[in-house]
Amino acid sequence: MPKILMLSDITGLGPDYHVGDEAMAQVAIERLGKLVGKENLILGCASPAQVPETYGIRAFAFYHITDNQFRSMLWTKPLSYFKAFAMNVYQVARCDKVLVCGGGNMTSVWPGVLEARLRLLKVANFFKKDVILVSQTIGPFEQPHREAVDRALRKAKWIGVRDINFSHTQVSSPVHFALDDACYLEKRHSEYSRSISADSGDFACISMRKFGDMDDSDVLRVAAAIEQAVRSHNLNSVFIPHHAPMGTKGDIALANQIKHLWKKESFHLVDPIPLASELKALTADSQFVISMRYHQLVFALSIGVPAVGIYVDEYTQAKLTGSFEALGLKPLVTSINHVDDNLDALVSEALESRESFEAAAHKIQQEEKKVSERPYRLLADVLEEPLADSIGKPTEAKGS
Repeated sequence: MPKILMLSDITGLGPDYHVGDEAMAQVAIERLGKLVGKENLILGCASPAQVPETYGIRAFAFYHITDNQFRSMLWTKPLSYFKAFAMNVYQVARCDKVLVCGGGNMTSVWPGVLEARLRLLKVANFFKKDVILVSQTIGPFEQPHREAVDRALRKAKWIGVRDINFSHTQVSSPVHFALDDACYLEKRHSEYSRSISADSGDFACISMRKFGDMDDSDVLRVAAAIEQAVRSHNLNSVFIPHHAPMGTKGDIALANQIKHLWKKESFHLVDPIPLASELKALTADSQFVISMRYHQLVFALSIGVPAVGIYVDEYTQAKLTGSFEALGLKPLVTSINHVDDNLDALVSEALESRESFEAAAHKIQQEEKKVSERPYRLLADVLEEPLADSIGKPTEAKGS
């Protein structure tokens, strides 16, 4: 069986758990575990301590620092510099293939994450290892990064993206579209998540984040509109946080900031954050979802739960709109600037369209799921059918 080195922005279950990244990684680990065995997987991430216990695979420290920071270590921390360089070489040399798991990590927005990946991919190309990327949003790039990414991915065997209209403009190599891997995360209740569902009665799931230029007044205004929309349907609210650094900041701090807008018995904060698969099961029990978080929409749409998105700027608008369009659904989204006027009507429209949501979720479990699984079968050397390029023409995989 091939030995596969995985890169992902995860921590395993703990105070810095990030639901979206962990959901995509969990799908990748489960798919490859079935195909090649978890004993043949190793994952590089910045905080590897909890990964073995959470996912049952080995992990090593892979730090996200820029090239300039890495070069400065040669003089300030020479032992750490050579250790990090040797670790990249050692881990790549002993694997057969390299997989970059999903997310928005190949972009100049996160230069440390991007440049760390490019350093490892350079080593992988030197050793002629197969490189495969899945479930990516690629770009935007500053020009030096664009050129470096083009060089690193020129010989990639598969570049999988989760958006139709953007990533293909950011690289010269052909890309392959598939739905976000989190669409195929299996929902699994634990006693913890099941008790939240049971104690919350009939409820809607909500997720918020303080994006971009939002200030506290924007947060409270959006939260008030959400509370009104949920209450008008005689439902309770279950707040699902997706990231809470140190276990208390981020989404959980925001939830504590807004909870006074609800009657005490009508608001339940999921704290601590459980596994993404548990949150997806909790989402499945809800009547509908209102979310500023992309992956909370992905959870809802992939299991047929009516949903509405709230965006902050052009970037988040494109991201949330794309989550609907990828499933062939009308984008039911509104801006934070128009949430007071639009949210109630959008929720009503979503509920009236429940059959459309359910049909779209059923459809993606068929042909679209096979497309999503192709790069994993390629990694496991079991892909038998012809692949498809970005415009749907049969082609052979690069390097095959």
